[in-house]
Amino acid sequence: DRLNLLKAKFKADELSSARAIGVEEDLHAVNIRSHYNDLNGLARDYVELERMYLDEKKAKKSAKTWKEEDLANSAAALINESKLQRSQRPNYDTERSSSDERSSESETESIASLASAVPSQVSTSSRSTPKRSNAFLDEVKRQAKRHKEQIELKTRELEQHQHQFEARLQFEKQQAEERLRSEECIQAGNRELLLQCAKLFSAATARPDNPNFHSDTQ
Repeated sequence: DRLNLLKAKFKADELSSARAIGVEEDLHAVNIRSHYNDLNGLARDYVELERMYLDEKKAKKSAKTWKEEDLANSAAALINESKLQRSQRPNYDTERSSSDERSSESETESIASLASAVPSQVSTSSRSTPKRSNAFLDEVKRQAKRHKEQIELKTRELEQHQHQFEARLQFEKQQAEERLRSEECIQAGNRELLLQCAKLFSAATARPDNPNFHSDTQ
């Protein structure tokens, strides 16, 4: 589609501009970003926004994966702790042992089901699990916030560039229309002048005191 064509053209122009950037600065002494104009500039901003969006998406996915792994590890730790407590209970009879085993097995199954349901119930499980401060998760949140702010800033810049581009196109269109009207007026004036000259020449040649008039009548 047209968007993919613009992106491909932008990448090709980027490569050629990078190769010729030294020549451009040496010969013309212009800014190195002078080749970012009109469609290429808009395509560059779009590619940057697209890259930032993908980075933010990866950061969110990484945070979600870490939460799932953390909940699964917590569930496994609870299971191990429950087993350890059962193994350390001394001097209990067979009836209580079987009752405790059934209770422990029920508890183990409940915890295991919680661990298996973590991917589909992350929000519910996270509310029942004590929140723990984690440097990695905090960093992911900061990165996600920073990417979001950058995306919003780039979006505003892109909208501003688009408005400026449209305003310049409108201005150039008005100038072209004014030039066309001016040329049409000049051409109309020239045609009128030629017609007047032709009329004057015809009237002058048709006068009786004109020598050409007598020669023509003879």
